[in-house]
Amino acid sequence: MKVRIATLFCFLAFGATSLVQAQPDYLKQAEVKAREILTKAIEALGGEAYLKIQDVQRTGKFWQFSKDDLRGGAYFQSFDKFPLKERFEMGKKGEIININDGDKGWKVEYKVVKDQSAEEIALYKAGLKHSLDRILRERIDEAGMKFRYLGKSRIDLGEVEGVQLIDKDNDRVKIYVNAANFLPAKMEFKSPAFGKRWPSDDERIFYNYHEVQNVQIPFSSVRFSNGYKASEFHLDSVKLNQGLPDALFTPTYKHK
Repeated sequence: MKVRIATLFCFLAFGATSLVQAQPDYLKQAEVKAREILTKAIEALGGEAYLKIQDVQRTGKFWQFSKDDLRGGAYFQSFDKFPLKERFEMGKKGEIININDGDKGWKVEYKVVKDQSAEEIALYKAGLKHSLDRILRERIDEAGMKFRYLGKSRIDLGEVEGVQLIDKDNDRVKIYVNAANFLPAKMEFKSPAFGKRWPSDDERIFYNYHEVQNVQIPFSSVRFSNGYKASEFHLDSVKLNQGLPDALFTPTYKHK
């Protein structure tokens, strides 16, 4: 009886040790596979041409929804200068403008300039954390970032492979890429509370890719919040690396 107990104890101890050893191996393999998928996604988007983008100008139209009900839409023009400058103009004549430059932000409504609140600037910075471009071009090398491979699954746009990124603050982002061409198709993340809004589980869908200056750009995107459609964007044009001036990201700038 004592021999059987000793044998059983050795077997359980060996099994537990094997499990402990296997877990780090599994996590390492999952990280290697996840990084491989993200590398393929970057290559599919344009490789070095994508990584070296300095600025982006987009024009198009967007629509806003409340629990799938259309609330309105407008033409827009947006400007991004990496890493922290952004200008978003709404209306054919830019009647409403949001401008952000790092820790500074302004709202221009029919030529009346107001400072953004601390909460609005914090929301902008939170949005940067969940920007696909900034994740693939900057945050992928962030200290403390963990990577997990999620395997294959199917969405409306076809078969995808999933990757999860977990930062040092335990903020989690899932990225799903097309299993055939590795172009990003979907993101999932949690947005922080803002004003009277509670935190939300958000999804962003990307499709209708077009090549612009050797870079693949999704000309259509849809955002869902807690399962409901929240916004939809369709681009008319995209321009890259125009050398946008820093003055563009100030409230006093006027287009020529």
